[in-house]
Amino acid sequence: MGKRFRRFSLLGKGLALAALVVGTAQASQFRAFGRDAQVRGSDLIALGRVLSVHSDWDDRHSAIHTDAEIAVDEAWKGEPASDRIVVRSLGGRIGSLALEVDGSAEFTVGERVLVFLRAADGAYVPWGMRFGKYEVVDQGGASFAVGPLPPKVSRAQQFSQVSVLLDDLRAEVTSLTAGEDK
Repeated sequence: MGKRFRRFSLLGKGLALAALVVGTAQASQFRAFGRDAQVRGSDLIALGRVLSVHSDWDDRHSAIHTDAEIAVDEAWKGEPASDRIVVRSLGGRIGSLALEVDGSAEFTVGERVLVFLRAADGAYVPWGMRFGKYEVVDQGGASFAVGPLPPKVSRAQQFSQVSVLLDDLRAEVTSLTAGEDK
């Protein structure tokens, strides 16, 4: 009976581990979308600089999230309530405990960013997780938005990240938001 119990216990542990892996894999999946859907779905599209990054527990103390405070320089869509916004992403580190969420947007203090955001519970969340955040890099007198392409952009799956002239991306977003007003 001892051997049967151990086998059952090992089988139970194996099934629990498999359920955890499957649940985690499904939690990181999302529907494919293009830039037009991302612009339509965003409440705020803003260009700014990351002032601070802080991780904390959610209200139920069951998950960790990270808040990035961003000073808004330009709003391409929507009107922020002030010149500073809080962008919340799943995952983060509190002391020696970390929650890593594959596909979650990550922010660094001092980083200049372009973000596509949805309003949620007093903060904003990146629309499309990591696809809702671009780092803005200045090079040779031009600014580039560097980050992953939305998955329905043609041939996006070939690249882990791309760079797009910031002015070209601004023109694309402006054109798409103009179409929303019709």
